[in-house]
Amino acid sequence: MKKFVSFAISTLTILYLTAFLAVPIHGLESGAVRIAIIDTGISTAAISAQNLDVGRNYILPNVSTEDTIGHGTAVAAIIAGSKSAGVTGICPEAVLVPLAYYSKATEGTSVKGDLPMLAQIIRDAVDVYGCRIINISSGAGIDTPTLRDAVAWAEQRGVLVVSSAGNDGDGTTYFPGAFPTVLCVGTANTAKDGPALFSNRHSSVDLLAPGIRLATANPKGEAVTVNGTSYSTAWVTAVAASLLNVDPSLTPHQLRQLLCYTARDICSEGFDTLSGWGIVDPSAAMAKLQTERGVTLPFSDVAQDAYYRYAVTWALNNGITGGTTSTTFSPNMACTRAQTVTFLWRAAGCPEPRITKNPFTDVAETDYFYKAVLWAGERGITSGTSDTTFSPDTSCNEAQIITFLWRAQNRPGSAGRSELAAGLGEHYYTDAVAWADTYGFFAAAKTDFVPIRETPRVNIVVYLYHSMGGGH
Repeated sequence: MKKFVSFAISTLTILYLTAFLAVPIHGLESGAVRIAIIDTGISTAAISAQNLDVGRNYILPNVSTEDTIGHGTAVAAIIAGSKSAGVTGICPEAVLVPLAYYSKATEGTSVKGDLPMLAQIIRDAVDVYGCRIINISSGAGIDTPTLRDAVAWAEQRGVLVVSSAGNDGDGTTYFPGAFPTVLCVGTANTAKDGPALFSNRHSSVDLLAPGIRLATANPKGEAVTVNGTSYSTAWVTAVAASLLNVDPSLTPHQLRQLLCYTARDICSEGFDTLSGWGIVDPSAAMAKLQTERGVTLPFSDVAQDAYYRYAVTWALNNGITGGTTSTTFSPNMACTRAQTVTFLWRAAGCPEPRITKNPFTDVAETDYFYKAVLWAGERGITSGTSDTTFSPDTSCNEAQIITFLWRAQNRPGSAGRSELAAGLGEHYYTDAVAWADTYGFFAAAKTDFVPIRETPRVNIVVYLYHSMGGGH
């Protein structure tokens, strides 16, 4: 049994457990955003039946998911509200799935699951319970492959994981919050100019949110107030769910970008270890989402509800591509080697290549892709099809595209185990595929991975857009 961290949580005075995520199949007929609450269960005396779906008590399999401790109910009421306690939830339409991992046995002693159990709960949340968001108001001081792989699985399946920074008031790091694809949340102080004294500060913290004297409910359905990063996490989860209510096509990557890049910046400019990107700003995030949804593109072949619309808008606004004509984007047109390295070069900010000697006889200084090819060569992104040819008009396949992008990002490691990559065998593109898969690239592009298949323009634009946030 792993030892989990005890976090102070105000009036409830309970252990701040370790928990994990998952997504799935119960109640998919409902259009409401489904949220896995991996916690102590949820009290039906406090939370309305319309906000609850059937979950499971993993730690006490023969016991219901009724909350005997209080932590999970407090988290749930912040998200969906509690009529009995007079608490208005941030996302009252949400459907919560209680997945109990920590509870009290009949003799009154507390029992907690271990990390393998948590990893299984995460995968069940993804594969059994149909959740789009997983709230993990807890953390463990251990990074295990099993946990890392479960979190990566959620990302691959399009599920956002939100977890807590911890309440030690120092630089202590907890998992899964420290994993790169997890939205890690701390608590803002009452002045809203920095973190609360109890909120942990480190490079994995992405956002701060309210978490001091928050109104919520106890298992009896009574009003209480609570403090802690557990509840800040619930706050951010609810905001993310509200964004998904408006646009269900948002990927975890897009949700993280919306929340982080619209946060109110405090402390040092930009990202810092005290406050992450700043204090979450629901109004700004919603306004940005509504604006992006309403942007009029000049391309007649990009539908308003196309899953790749955001990526195309980003590519157009950042000068990565202007389309194949003034009115067409040609999403399904194969992407050539010249186009691919040019997209990568432009996404990198059009850096001036340091080398001036051109080794390729089929690349002229007057070509639009000339500097991009030299840059790609010096960065080791691609060396050409021979010592003297680049073959600019040859179509790129999926293996080449993913490898080029991975190399352009300095060959980052994967976020966990990729079953897809493990089944490929040893190839030049295997590590690149593992990285892309565990960060949800293929899910974002709504595609499988076929190494030799020619890559359409839409895929390279989606991959590029997805990579620009570095996973957060």
